[in-house]
Amino acid sequence: MDRGNDRQPTADAGDVPAELLALVARQPVYDAAMTVIAYELLYREAPSAKQAKTASFDSRQATLRVIANAALEIGLDRLAGELPVHINFPRALLVDEQPMPLQPERVVIEVLEDVPADPEVLAGIAKLRARGHRIALDDYSPRASDRALLDVADIVKLAISQMPHDELARTVRELKHRGLKLIAEEVETVEQFEQCLELGFDGFQGYFLQRPETFRAQRTPSNRLAALRLIAALGDEETTIAEVERLVSQDVALSYRVLRCINSSYYNIPRRVDSIRQAIVILGLDNLRQLATLVVLQGFDDRPPVLLINVMARARMCEQLGRLSGKRDVGAYFITGLFSMLDVLTGKPTAEIVDALPLTTQVTRALLAEEGDLGAALKCAQAYERGRLEHVSYGNLPPSVIRAAYVDAVFWAEQTRAMILR
Repeated sequence: MDRGNDRQPTADAGDVPAELLALVARQPVYDAAMTVIAYELLYREAPSAKQAKTASFDSRQATLRVIANAALEIGLDRLAGELPVHINFPRALLVDEQPMPLQPERVVIEVLEDVPADPEVLAGIAKLRARGHRIALDDYSPRASDRALLDVADIVKLAISQMPHDELARTVRELKHRGLKLIAEEVETVEQFEQCLELGFDGFQGYFLQRPETFRAQRTPSNRLAALRLIAALGDEETTIAEVERLVSQDVALSYRVLRCINSSYYNIPRRVDSIRQAIVILGLDNLRQLATLVVLQGFDDRPPVLLINVMARARMCEQLGRLSGKRDVGAYFITGLFSMLDVLTGKPTAEIVDALPLTTQVTRALLAEEGDLGAALKCAQAYERGRLEHVSYGNLPPSVIRAAYVDAVFWAEQTRAMILR
């Protein structure tokens, strides 16, 4: 069966550059009456010849890209209508503390077959279930899979071509006795479909029923300067909603992403939001600032990926330092960390960048002279990045708290870039 996180060829992408394509495939799950009851969302990419030869596959990033492309670019409504979707989760995402932008009632989490039922995984699954997600075990095998996962599952998917008939029948009886719903995978022929019907499967998936179908959307190129101005304005407490609305409206890509984000299943708004102002109010300025940051950094896709991660990590660490020290508004901290590396990204001196943007006096002083509380947070973040631990200090925060802020920042940066930028 086509696997959700396997590298698969896609149809010709035409003249659209690979970096502007958002791709997701879907494969339906049918019931006994041949009615579609759900869709599994599958990872797809359109790499260049060089990328195809050198890129290493990362199941965690693949799942994050599926989520981002489905929720923000293509749209879950287009992919699945009102039906639930299944998304593969590797271990790294099951134990992740960060909630995914997914409506729990509509998304079934599929636990990959190589995931062990260790304490961290079980705790992660418990949190997902508490949020309302159903749990499916993908490619379950009574010989190879961890049976402890059966206690936390709602659905079990069996690759029928990998099991002798007697073993399959015995496994179906056992799992049905536990009250689990069963989906037959790799149904390739009418004979296999009829066999699975007789055994009592609840769902069916495979090439006999339907092959995966790839959906695509073209990302809109962003206006980097407009997004930078918006980020700068969001660092000023006196900026009005009207001013934010004007700045968002100047960037087609940002306007599109704001409306796509607010109308995604994550927010579950009962009616479609068509107003930029209304979307801004619902998103909140912190979320809007992070979204604008991602749009800006997407424009630097010719830079090494590690550089973009460093930019976001520094911005996040400055923000966390401000928050941990009790500051009410930490937007200026995030902006200070972000803009402190724009000289590296753009090749322009920091002073020239500062002159072109509506930054507050406090942010400007921090960027040009590392002055004030913002400058102290920036110096702390830079010292930690460079391993100069003797210079790592900020206010009264103990070293363990600063270290935790750094770990959080790096993790957030890696996850955010993987989820949105590709």
